Amino acid sequence: MKKRIGMIMAACLLSFTMTGCATQIDKGKSLLEEGKYEQAAETFEKASKDSDMEKEAYRGLGISYYELEQYDKAASAFESALEKGAGATPELYNLLGISYMQSGQYEKAADSFETGSQMEGAGDDLKKEMAYNQIFSLEKAGKYTEAREKTDAYLQTWPDDEDVKKEAEFLETQAGNE
Repeated sequence: MKKRIGMIMAACLLSFTMTGCATQIDKGKSLLEEGKYEQAAETFEKASKDSDMEKEAYRGLGISYYELEQYDKAASAFESALEKGAGATPELYNLLGISYMQSGQYEKAADSFETGSQMEGAGDDLKKEMAYNQIFSLEKAGKYTEAREKTDAYLQTWPDDEDVKKEAEFLETQAGNE
């Protein structure tokens, strides 16, 4: 999972370089790469005050908070990035979904995973991760029927996943408990 998150972070950081961002964004990006997440958050917070940089600043702020395990703040920053017009990517929606999931906002998490997995550019590994997380978010939200439907779809694509097979069995016992 950590390796996967590292790859997602790299994809998000790459988007900074492709948007021609200003010095504060570059500084924040460097701090992220160095693992100095608190300093990166401060730098991105300052950059978010500049309307020319705000969308990328909020994306960087979200990544900083995510790494600091401040998931409520990460979700808020990712939402702001999307509202301000930052490039909507499957990776960004995955990070948003995980942030929601970690902060107990399971329905929002499931919606984010659904959105991200339907986007062009979502590779098979990322689609699998988001589908998996969506199932467990729906279960935590008490949406057992919908989660069960998602396990069926998941197992059609990835039939050898023992964890999801067990989850499907559990969800079958929850029918009518919504």
